[in-house]
Amino acid sequence: MLPDILSAGFALAPVWPAIAAIVITALLLLPRRPSEGVVVGITRAAMWLCFASALCGLLLWFTSGPVDYRVGNWYAAAEYSFPLVLLFDGLSAVMSVFVALMLITTVRFSATYMHNEAGFVRFFLLTLFFAAGMQLLVLGGSVELLFIGWEFVGITSVLLVAFFHERAGPVQAALRVLVTYRVCDIGLLFGGLWLHHWLGTTVWVEAFAHVGEHPGGIAAVGVALALVFAAMGKSAQFPVGGWLPRAMEGPTASSAVFYGSLSVHAGVYLLIRAAPLIEQSLVARLMLIVIGLTTAVMAALSSQVSADAKSAVAYATATQVGLMFVTCGLGFYTLATVHLVAHATLRYYQFLRTPSALQDALWQQAALGRTESDEAAARWEGVALLRRRALYRLALERFAGEAALDRWIARPVMGVSRYLDGLERRFLALHSPNGPAAPLPTMAPDLGLGPEVEA
Repeated sequence: MLPDILSAGFALAPVWPAIAAIVITALLLLPRRPSEGVVVGITRAAMWLCFASALCGLLLWFTSGPVDYRVGNWYAAAEYSFPLVLLFDGLSAVMSVFVALMLITTVRFSATYMHNEAGFVRFFLLTLFFAAGMQLLVLGGSVELLFIGWEFVGITSVLLVAFFHERAGPVQAALRVLVTYRVCDIGLLFGGLWLHHWLGTTVWVEAFAHVGEHPGGIAAVGVALALVFAAMGKSAQFPVGGWLPRAMEGPTASSAVFYGSLSVHAGVYLLIRAAPLIEQSLVARLMLIVIGLTTAVMAALSSQVSADAKSAVAYATATQVGLMFVTCGLGFYTLATVHLVAHATLRYYQFLRTPSALQDALWQQAALGRTESDEAAARWEGVALLRRRALYRLALERFAGEAALDRWIARPVMGVSRYLDGLERRFLALHSPNGPAAPLPTMAPDLGLGPEVEA
């Protein structure tokens, strides 16, 4: 009886924030908008219920071991089905409780930080949707459910980066985040489809049980590389990590919980969750090591020359996440989990405390008679002058990674898209019943890549 109650309890962890978001949305339809106190109260209640559900799962895991909780099927035909399944084991137990605690703290901080902000209600609605998505991501027992949570986390990230949409900077930054997510999320979608064809299932428990029966081969390499590609985008790894410092355009509270604590570590969680599949491909493991080391070195140098504190912390975050990729590539998944939780807690605190820390640092430097330039110079004293200048310039320009992507990938793709669009328009005009018509102007969104080139 008790295991059934606890199972139903932890299964509600993603549900409570979703219900709270629906309730607040319904209140917005009333003639009188809900007060800040009402919005915060509903959000806080949902987060505490979410935390209670996570504790139910933690207790169930302690007493009964890993739980593969089946709710039903998304779709079933003949012998083929897409089950609705939640998995609560050691990894999801730690992450579910951790996610709930971080979000409870965020709500408490944001109630004061966002006071009288024009988008107060919008911020808390997005936070609730993020909470539901993050819990579904860590508790999803199949690739499909994890993908749904993954997308919820992604869209709320984009909307919170563009929170101050009255300015052009946040909107352009959000577009960069959106494009990066959309491209890299293809990896997760492709990996799930290939996993279906390879093992006949995307349920984690079943896939891990069958992977030994179908070892190696192109399918194993393809699935592993697809998952690594998806993790690269979400965790801001080279060469697609240029969106991370841009994401600092959002409110400090969202920067802390998204890009210091939870969202930026979702890629590492995916690698740990899919560890038995990653282990089947030596190529994928070597790729993790190379990408992680490259990101760690480049981000560490870039953080030293960042012009603002939030960007410096963002690059420091990318550095540590890169080391987590290396740890996963070496097969130390438990160590990667411990590193994830410890680092996420530290960065969360640093992001929230950034303004106060800056003021304290200025006071300390003034008391010692030192300036920021003196501190920066001391860090580079051990490097020879010529190498120092070269490294400084590369770090300042972010190693030109984004410029290379824009020039060699984004612009050619957009150029081909415009050309094909023009061909399609001319073809439709020639075959129109009214005869050829005047060509329509081609339009493309401004992704912050530079001046648009006329088609």
